[in-house]
Amino acid sequence: MPDREAMTHLKKPPENKTETEKTIIASAEKLFYLRGKAGTSMQDIADDAGINRTLLNYYFRTKDQLFEAVFRNALSSFVPSLVEVMRSDQSLDAYVHQLIETVITAMLEKPQIPSFVLHELSSNPQRMPQIMREMGVDPGYAIEKMHGEGVGEVFLEPRQLIINLLSLCVFPFAARPVIVEILYGGDQEAYVAAMEERKILLPALVGQFIGMSKKQGNEQQPPTP
Repeated sequence: MPDREAMTHLKKPPENKTETEKTIIASAEKLFYLRGKAGTSMQDIADDAGINRTLLNYYFRTKDQLFEAVFRNALSSFVPSLVEVMRSDQSLDAYVHQLIETVITAMLEKPQIPSFVLHELSSNPQRMPQIMREMGVDPGYAIEKMHGEGVGEVFLEPRQLIINLLSLCVFPFAARPVIVEILYGGDQEAYVAAMEERKILLPALVGQFIGMSKKQGNEQQPPTP
């Protein structure tokens, strides 16, 4: 039976419910990142949020339901900007540069995203594509852009380029603990500076890759009679 404190909270108006949910999600996001989903209990989250367990269960009945809310909240911090870039009308060079900058900036601001993504891919692989589609992510825009710029007509298939972009941007953040310790001797500031530098290095690297791929493709095409 709910205690007096819980009943008081349950009767609050909707606007207070929104603030309570934000507090719960913020606490869950912090603890899931620090301890992992398996290492975090609902009681841990309630304690961190400064509420009782009854009130927590009122908003989120299960830990999986709360994790989905945290995951959606993390993605919503950058996916709308990513979708805007994907649908923009820019040259391919500017397009690739802005995609890279958007993803790397998001990973620096929300370092928990890669670990949340990896958890979702291993525990509930169907949910992430569904959430991404709901948020408007459609690689068709990027593929059409690349075809319009000649990518795909020669040697390089656009989906391969998208996979390469994602790998180059996301992997250093997914492997952050190892990279920081092994390559930067535990220096977090040096790691962050290196990731900022990748915003400049990667567009140049990808541009060279596209240029070389086009050149190889043209060389492999039979001469015009």
